[in-house]
Amino acid sequence: MMDTAIVVILVLVALMAAFIAFYIAMFNGIQKNLIRIQEAESQIDEALRKKFDILRSMENIINEETDLEQKNFVEFDSEEIRMSNFDMDRKLSKVSETFRKIKSDYEDELDTETFRHLAVDLKIINEKNEAAKAYYNKFTTSLNMIIKKFPSNLIARIHGIEPHLYFDNKNMNDDDIFDFKI
Repeated sequence: MMDTAIVVILVLVALMAAFIAFYIAMFNGIQKNLIRIQEAESQIDEALRKKFDILRSMENIINEETDLEQKNFVEFDSEEIRMSNFDMDRKLSKVSETFRKIKSDYEDELDTETFRHLAVDLKIINEKNEAAKAYYNKFTTSLNMIIKKFPSNLIARIHGIEPHLYFDNKNMNDDDIFDFKI
């Protein structure tokens, strides 16, 4: 009788240890993806800050070297500006495209060493930003797949972990089919 009780206790302890190990492995898988998403967000944030600074410098050169009076950053001048990285990326891309068109219209005036260096720096930052966005979306896909599958969906729900949106800010799970933006 005593041997049976010990065997039952040992089996229960082994099952509990297996459950705990499984739980920890599933939770660590979720955490790994969350950490990689945060890393990508940090890289995107840094790239956007550098892009902002480069575009500001380019605007100053455009205003000095041409008869244009560019005011692309008026909406950024308030100290209370709060926007997502996605919105910032979209706005800075529009400014960058405007400057590209200005550069083609004012080739002679903007053919300075400083402007060329800024253009090269901008290209490098854009490439880094695109790579970080691809990294972000890759691990967002991985995280979303994990937290939608059983039993990891239970672990995610226990810890309040929700599916993440992709960097393009499109919610693939909503009913809005017209949220594609250019």
